[in-house]
Amino acid sequence: MSKGRSVRLFLAEGSATGILTAEIINWTGHVLAVPRIRLEDGLRRPEMLRTGVYLLIGSVAESELPAFYVGEGDSIGERIRIHARDDDKDYWDRVVAITSKDMNLTKAHVRYLESRLISLLKDARKSVVMNRTDPGFERLPEADVADMETFLDEIRLVLPVIGVDQLRRPHPRTVIPETSTTTLSADGQGTDDHASLPSTGRPSFVLTHAAKGIHAVAVETEGEFVILAGATGDLNTAPSLRETLRVLREQALESGRAVSAPGGRFRLVQDLAVGSPSAAAALLFGTSRNGRTDWLVQGTGQTCADYKTALLDGVMPI
Repeated sequence: MSKGRSVRLFLAEGSATGILTAEIINWTGHVLAVPRIRLEDGLRRPEMLRTGVYLLIGSVAESELPAFYVGEGDSIGERIRIHARDDDKDYWDRVVAITSKDMNLTKAHVRYLESRLISLLKDARKSVVMNRTDPGFERLPEADVADMETFLDEIRLVLPVIGVDQLRRPHPRTVIPETSTTTLSADGQGTDDHASLPSTGRPSFVLTHAAKGIHAVAVETEGEFVILAGATGDLNTAPSLRETLRVLREQALESGRAVSAPGGRFRLVQDLAVGSPSAAAALLFGTSRNGRTDWLVQGTGQTCADYKTALLDGVMPI
């Protein structure tokens, strides 16, 4: 069982849409999130005088994906002030500054973190990375690399709490090559020669519809319903498909997490997290679906709805 963690959020202006800070108990890091319309007040905060890394977050007209720029500096407030005057960086509407409360981050540390954050954003394929270059930086002693990787783990833990989820992948898995396929037998047992299912302590679920060419395996992990790489779905989209799911599908295709397949299908080459079994089924079918009956427990044929009911009855018997 994973351990619980405490994250402390502070609404500096008493508003959920204003300046906020985030900290993890026993972590030296500090996260400051500032909407651009409040930038003048954010730049007055002492955190902006520290050495650190920052994310400029916004959107660009030519993409459905959010836009990210990663930077670093000895005094990050000065760097952000320069960006605010740059017409070429007019796309961002929020900045997230990451510093250290004990001010132990050095220039070498933040250059390493900048390089790693850019790599993680590109690997996750959930955003458009606006950095023109990829400043690889590895000139750190072995002990410092270990410290920065631990620091980075905490960054990836706390950022989704403030709504920045583009660095996190649901669980570590190897991307399945486009030549690989996931097959489902009659009893709903899925097999794949290129990847093994993650160990979550819960069963996996399968969904298949031969006529539409839909074959998928999914798991529940970290509060999300995750369709695993190798799944195939129908590219056709009905008017009933929710806008958020349409955008998610388009983002997956745009970023390369999904690719078009013959016969009006698409295929996931990377795991895709959605909010619920019904949302996952709708995304694969391209129309509204009841995922609680579409998804079956792998190897048993029990519906997701029946499985969930059994779980609830076990917690609170009728």
